[in-house]
Amino acid sequence: MNTRLTALAAALISCTSSTWAALPTHEAYSAAIDVAADYLTGGIYTTHSDITTLPGDVANISASDPFTGGPLYAASASTTFGSNHAYTSANMLPLGTLGAISYSGWYDTVTISGGSGTGVMHFTVQLNGSVDAGAIAGIAGYGLYASSVHPTQLANDTIINYAPLPTNPWFLDGNGIALIAGHTIGVSPYNDASLLYTTEIVPRPDGIYGIPALESPQILVDQILAPGAGQNVNVTLHGTLTFTFGEAFYLIGGLGTGLGGIETFCAFSIDGSCTPPPKDGTGATTLDFSNSANLINIALPEGATASFASGTAYNVTAVPEPGEWLMLLAGLGLIAWRTRRNTA
Repeated sequence: MNTRLTALAAALISCTSSTWAALPTHEAYSAAIDVAADYLTGGIYTTHSDITTLPGDVANISASDPFTGGPLYAASASTTFGSNHAYTSANMLPLGTLGAISYSGWYDTVTISGGSGTGVMHFTVQLNGSVDAGAIAGIAGYGLYASSVHPTQLANDTIINYAPLPTNPWFLDGNGIALIAGHTIGVSPYNDASLLYTTEIVPRPDGIYGIPALESPQILVDQILAPGAGQNVNVTLHGTLTFTFGEAFYLIGGLGTGLGGIETFCAFSIDGSCTPPPKDGTGATTLDFSNSANLINIALPEGATASFASGTAYNVTAVPEPGEWLMLLAGLGLIAWRTRRNTA
């Protein structure tokens, strides 16, 4: 696959030491950009960008055809603590434009009290969106993370550094960070969506892998959408985190959407011949997650309380202790038994 979708995926799935007091305890971040390639130098740069750190404020960009005035692409994002919103749509990407991307991110410092040792937190996130899969490929990805390292100090340990992109303010694939819950969606312009994406890594029969750049590309995602309009995404994510009472950590939520053009798709051939498959999708591709990823519940151990630096009133509840679960189940069984007797 060409570098367009590869760079787009890396941008989405996206130091010196300092004291906690010198760093922000919480932040909301929203960005909308388009990415272009300088074919003379091979560099990647941003032609348009809009960034805001005000909670609830909207970052947005749009581009129109200079000759007809028709819309080419648009991206927008907004963020509040516990909620991420992102949108990207494209009818066409001009030559040299790799893609359009939106990103919504936030982090908050959390301290759990009311106990000793370690405990387990439970998280529930609702991810909603609408997708029109047309002639342009795209990716949408959400992640809820925890880190003992400040988000701005997470280290990039990959070969290619995409951190300079405004849509990757914190390196969420680095060391020192734990994924609590996540979901990625690949949107393909081909009915055979496996040309671009896969939901599982399948070992080669001979156990030998070739040069990645010369093999058919497949980006690992959790869900694949083939061409079609009005496809609803409604996913409930659950995750857990083991914490230490009294020790502060950062809770991080990030949502990104992006579209990138695929001009050619060819496996390696000895004679250099290449016949790209025709796209099955037509028209614009839209990833509308503007009313999307919401952290709807944080469940703490019985008797524990949480302190959030932002002062946000997250929906925090208690998880019953194991003994209480047994009593609850026994109570439900008793209710069911009485119901059967009353209906007998």
